[in-house]
Amino acid sequence: MKPRVQRLVRRSGLLVVALAAAALLSACLPAAPAAPPTPAFTKGFDACAAPSLTTMSKWKASSPYTSIGIYIGGSSRGCAQPNLTPSWISSVKAQGWTLLPIWVGPQASCTTLGGTSKISSDGSTAFFQGINEAIAATDAAKALGLGWLAPIYYDMEGYTRGGACSNSVKTFADGWVRQLNSHGYLGAMYSSLCSGILDVAAATSDTTKVPLNAVWIAAWNNNPNIFGFGAPCALSDSLWSDHQRVHQYSGAHNESYGGVTINIDSNAVDGPVG
Repeated sequence: MKPRVQRLVRRSGLLVVALAAAALLSACLPAAPAAPPTPAFTKGFDACAAPSLTTMSKWKASSPYTSIGIYIGGSSRGCAQPNLTPSWISSVKAQGWTLLPIWVGPQASCTTLGGTSKISSDGSTAFFQGINEAIAATDAAKALGLGWLAPIYYDMEGYTRGGACSNSVKTFADGWVRQLNSHGYLGAMYSSLCSGILDVAAATSDTTKVPLNAVWIAAWNNNPNIFGFGAPCALSDSLWSDHQRVHQYSGAHNESYGGVTINIDSNAVDGPVG
């Protein structure tokens, strides 16, 4: 201790008491919260039809992608899937790919899309439609060899939120996830951030509904972020925060790897895969 400090301490014991009190107070105060970690996402793509095994092999060797979205069925599935067989599933998994199974059934009651069936605007009816779609999706997943704890993402295309339309999407999602969970699958949903995602997010505060196990957020901002979705369609970072999000950040465009071009959507993947 320096001579000057010694003289101060000798003059008064108050300095020692003050320093001790300050140290005690500092020890009791909570540490400053750490910044949230940056999610370690991987990149995935989805295409309308499952590519050939040769294409998948070339893309695995030279593209930045490690997962692929596959349309396993549903009344509104847009493309034929001649390649999508149990053998294709096992082969691409052996190549090192992970899978994002997608089911495209009836759309929101207020959808403006043509050529698609719709879920009912009546909430109770929509709930049982969700159950029935989950039964069909489970059968399709099993037939392809997608088993225990595989996710199935329901493709609910964008619509205008509000009223009975939003309510029936919420009850449909409730029936969807309940039925899938009862058979060992994860119930998830793909939708645009500003419509389906915000509706199922609002439903998480309803204790009568089972929340989705994961969400696939369509927000074409060309930024592979997992969190930080703000205005005008803000999604709380506290929802689906435990590796439960996929973000489709870029819509249909062509990319070429290994001499093969595919029209794809690009995704940041920090959610369950098959």
